Amino acid sequence: MTGMKRQDPLFSHGRSSGARRLGRGTAFLLFLLVAVPAVPHILSMRVPVPPPGPADAVIVLSGGAGRISEGFRAWSAGAGRDFCILGAGRGVMPARLLPQAASLPPEAFSRIHVEGWSENTLENAFSAKTLAERRGYSSVILVTSDYHVPRAYLAFRKVLPPETALWVIPVRAESGTPAKRAWRWARRRFLEGWKYWSYRVLLRWE
Repeated sequence: MTGMKRQDPLFSHGRSSGARRLGRGTAFLLFLLVAVPAVPHILSMRVPVPPPGPADAVIVLSGGAGRISEGFRAWSAGAGRDFCILGAGRGVMPARLLPQAASLPPEAFSRIHVEGWSENTLENAFSAKTLAERRGYSSVILVTSDYHVPRAYLAFRKVLPPETALWVIPVRAESGTPAKRAWRWARRRFLEGWKYWSYRVLLRWE
């Protein structure tokens, strides 16, 4: 078998080292891809929850399942003086969003505000700022989906007056089969994590 070619061990070692470096590089990139969007959700565990006393307003960001009903439940239980729904769409009446509001006394109904012009989280925050300045809010409870908390809290804390206290009620929005819930949970947090970092960059110039 003298004609059989033998592999040079020097080149074999070089190829194996290159493969290991490529593998480590790929693993590091995958780690960053997962870790970077996970950080905002970890940090959001420190977002303050509402204290026992009532706030000046309960503000709900429309667009997520269960947000309005959870906000209305908290407001009805005395969590805030006013109840505000942001981003509901132009011309939308409170009775359409809150069928139960029709049975409220006129005084309570007058404290419900529906805003329809804002179309994203940052516009929601500026709308809330206008309300806070116009109505003299010194404390606000923000109601939004749990996966949306990092970006929403960042935007509201940046845009609202510094002296306005801000608390958050997260709304769990997962539904469906266990497999669908798990996929939706991971997808939403992945996307929102990256959106959070884009807001961090954007809001530096505000």
